[in-house]
Amino acid sequence: MRINASRVVALPYRGSPQTIALMGQAALASQSHFAVRQYAETACSRLDSKDYVSEYLALYHAVLRDTRYMRDPATIELLKAPFRVAEQILDGGRPSLDCDDTATFLAALCFAVGGRPEFVTVAFSAPGPGGPQYSHVFTRVQDPRTQRWVVLDPVAAERTGTMLRDATATKVWSI
Repeated sequence: MRINASRVVALPYRGSPQTIALMGQAALASQSHFAVRQYAETACSRLDSKDYVSEYLALYHAVLRDTRYMRDPATIELLKAPFRVAEQILDGGRPSLDCDDTATFLAALCFAVGGRPEFVTVAFSAPGPGGPQYSHVFTRVQDPRTQRWVVLDPVAAERTGTMLRDATATKVWSI
């Protein structure tokens, strides 16, 4: 299934692989959109050149400041196109995003500044008969100098360390 990057996609939730595939398509499709690049440039405008980790952290803090968390409807998976999120913010709005919207937006922003993001899904309960039940997703991006990964999770925000410690399973998804 391909995402139409010009709109919100709403479909019945069918698990992480379907959602992650759509998220990756949306991030890649939006990375070069003018609004995404403009938002990234604005967030990073006061930084020194080639300070890549600071760019990623500036994007994280901008998203934390400019969006708010809101869950999807109970049985529907909504996914907002990152460029629509950027346009809404640039127009003075404060969009409501869930964790997959936030991760997708941050991935598009990281791509827009030349980064290499990945998605990470996290489970917090003991695995059931079908394996872990992943209930959260965030973006991480690799520092090109040290090859270390920087976790960008405005949903967990200051509780990111606790969230990572409490995870019972994680799965990394390349984009």
